[in-house]
Amino acid sequence: MFQVLQADKMIMTIKEYIPVILGVLKDIRVIGTVIVMILVIEFAKFVTTYRKKPPKPKKSKAAKAAAPAKEEKKEEKPAEGGEAAAGDSK
Repeated sequence: MFQVLQADKMIMTIKEYIPVILGVLKDIRVIGTVIVMILVIEFAKFVTTYRKKPPKPKKSKAAKAAAPAKEEKKEEKPAEGGEAAAGDSK
């Protein structure tokens, strides 16, 4: 049906591709799409890696602070080490 002759084929060199590539990259639609995609990807990464910070420990109430002040004095027992041995030799 269609015959393509060798003369009809267009062969482009690298030098001819550069203006086409620059024209595509400078297009406002391409720039806008790239910016939107970067924002979407960053937001998706934020959502997937988000971790809630652990709650800060609450300060103890005043009633609990008064409890340690009422401690009774306990008798101190000598340690089983050198002090105990010194007390037995007397």
